[in-house]
Amino acid sequence: MALFPLYQPAFAQNIYGLKGVVQDSTDAGGLPGVTIVDGNRKVLAISDALGRFSFRAAAKTEVTFSLLGYRQIKRVINKDENSLVLKLSTSNTALKEVTITTALGIKRDEKALGYSATVVKGEQLTDAISNNWTDALSGKVAGVNLVRSNSGPAGSNKIILRGENNLTGNNEALIVVDGIVISNSSGRRSANASDQVYGTGSDNQPADYGSSINDINPEDIESVTVLKGPGAAALYGQRGANGAVIITTKSGNPKRKGLGITINSNTSFESVNRWPDMQYQYGQGLGGAAYYSYGATADGASTSGTSSAYGPKFNGQSFFQFDPVTQKVGTTRTPWIPYTDKIHHFFDVGKTFTNSISVDGGTDKTTARFSATNVKNEWITPNTGYGRNSIALSVNSKVNDKLTIASKINYNNKFSDNLPGAGYGNQSLMYWFIFWQPNADPDWLKNYWRLGQEGRLIQYPFSSFPENPYAVSYEFINKTNRNAITGNVQATYNFTKALSLQLRTSLDMSYEQREQDRPYDAGSRLVKGSYRTQNIYTQEASSDFLLRYNKKVAKDVDLTLTAGGSTLTNTYNKDEIRADSLTYPGLYSVANAAGPLVSIPDKSKYTFN
Repeated sequence: MALFPLYQPAFAQNIYGLKGVVQDSTDAGGLPGVTIVDGNRKVLAISDALGRFSFRAAAKTEVTFSLLGYRQIKRVINKDENSLVLKLSTSNTALKEVTITTALGIKRDEKALGYSATVVKGEQLTDAISNNWTDALSGKVAGVNLVRSNSGPAGSNKIILRGENNLTGNNEALIVVDGIVISNSSGRRSANASDQVYGTGSDNQPADYGSSINDINPEDIESVTVLKGPGAAALYGQRGANGAVIITTKSGNPKRKGLGITINSNTSFESVNRWPDMQYQYGQGLGGAAYYSYGATADGASTSGTSSAYGPKFNGQSFFQFDPVTQKVGTTRTPWIPYTDKIHHFFDVGKTFTNSISVDGGTDKTTARFSATNVKNEWITPNTGYGRNSIALSVNSKVNDKLTIASKINYNNKFSDNLPGAGYGNQSLMYWFIFWQPNADPDWLKNYWRLGQEGRLIQYPFSSFPENPYAVSYEFINKTNRNAITGNVQATYNFTKALSLQLRTSLDMSYEQREQDRPYDAGSRLVKGSYRTQNIYTQEASSDFLLRYNKKVAKDVDLTLTAGGSTLTNTYNKDEIRADSLTYPGLYSVANAAGPLVSIPDKSKYTFN
C-alpha cells in the first residue's frame, strides 16, 4: 500500500487588533453595551461599563458598532489601532413612544393602555406578498392563530386571539378598518337539513368564496394593531369579546413636498408543498390477486371495480386493461406497469401577479393619497383562479385652526370564473388523489365525456367513488363577482387645546353575485345537472361622536376624560334561486329549468345604539 501526502495551499491573511472606546457624541461619556459585529453578524466584542472594547479581525472586514437609541457606525479594518475613539449620536426616532390606534380612532401611548396591544407596520406585511396578507402576521404577534381553509386561492381565513374560548359560537377576532367594523364571515357554504342536495356529503361540493379580510390591499395598510383580552371588549362591547384587529390604511404624507408616485410590481409562485407517500409495487385489485382484468376478459372476471390497489405486483406481466382511445377494455394485453408520480402532473405552479400605483401629495392644509391595484391569480389546479381590482382614496383637510375634516373610501372588486369545491366528498380533488390507481395514467381522464354521450355522461373508468378531476375542474363551475365599498367621513373640532369633539359616519357595503353550474351526470341526485344563483347584499352604516378632554395636570400626570355615543344599522339580504334539473345539457339559465324553481330568500335587519 502506498501512502500519498495531501497538500492544501495556505493563504496568508493579515489579522489586525483594535482597541478603543465608544462615547456619546453629546457629552463624551463612555457607552456600555455597544455591540460590535462583522458582515456575517458574528459578535466580535461588546463594550464594557466605560465604553472600552478590544477585538481582532481580518483585513478588509467591515464591522458595525450599534446600540439601541443610537445611529450605527461602520468601519473597515485595515490596520492595527490601539487608541480608537468612536462617537455615536442619538437617533431621532429610536426613542419615540409607540402610539396605538384604538377604538374610534383614538391614538394613545402604549404605556397608557391597560391591556395588551401589538402593532405591526405596513411594510412588514409587504416584504413578501402572498395571496393572503394575514400570513405576514404569523410569528409577529404572540397568541395569534391564523386558521386557513386551504380550499382554494380565495379560501376563507379567520384570526383567533388567545385560543378557542367558545366551543359552540364564533371565536373570530373583530376586524376594524379605519374605524369601520367589517363583516368577515366565511364564504364557505355547507349543507343544512332543508338543503340536502348541497354539501360535503352530497352530489354537490360547496365552494369557499373567501372572506372580506382577504380582499384588503396590503399596499394600502399603514399599520395593524392587535388588541387581545378584555380590552377589546371594553372598547367594542360584545362584538370585541374575542379581541380586535384594528387596521389603519395610509393617508397622504404631510411632510412630502410636491407629488409622490410609487409603483410596485410583484410576482409570486406557489406549488404543492409535499406529497403523501404513494406505493407503486401493486396495481388495482384486492388481496394480491394473480391477474388483472378491466371488465370480463379471456383472463377471467373483472377486477377493476375496486378502489383498492393491492392487486397483482408489477413484475412485467401483461393484462387486458383500459384503452383510453375507445374508453373500453383493450383488445390485446398491454404491459402491467406503474405510472410513477404521473398524478403530480395534474397540478401546476400557481402564479399571482400584483401591480399597484399610488400617488400622494398636498399642501400645508390638505393632503391626499390615491392608489389603484390589480391582482391576477392562476392557481395550482386547472381552470381556477381569481382577479381583484382595488381603488383607495384618502383626503385630509385642515379647514382652519379648529376644524379638521378627513375622509377615506375603498372600493374592491373581486371576481372568479371558477373556484374549486371544498370539503370532503366525491368531487374533491384530494378525494380523487387518494383513490387513484398506480396502474393508470391521469392523462386518460382529460377526455372526460363518454364517446357518443358528450355533455350527458362523464367517463371515469375505475372506482365509482371519486369524480373525474378534469370534469370537476371544467364543468363543475363556481363563479363569483363581489363589489365592496368601505368609507368614512370624520370631522374634528378643537374648542381648546384640551377639549375636542369628533363626529364620524361610516359605511361598509357589498354586493356579491354567485353562480353554480353542475353538468348532466353530476351525481345520483343531479342526474340532469343543476343551476343556482345567489345575490347577496350586506350593509352596515354607523355614526358616532366623541367628546374628549385631555390635559396635563402635573409633570407625570395626564387627565383624560371621554364621552360619546354611536348608532349602527345592519342589513342583510340574500336571494337564492336554483334549478335542480335542466332540460338541455350545458345551458345554465333559469329558463332551462326542467321543473319548478326553488327560491330561498334570507333577510335580516337590526339597529342598536
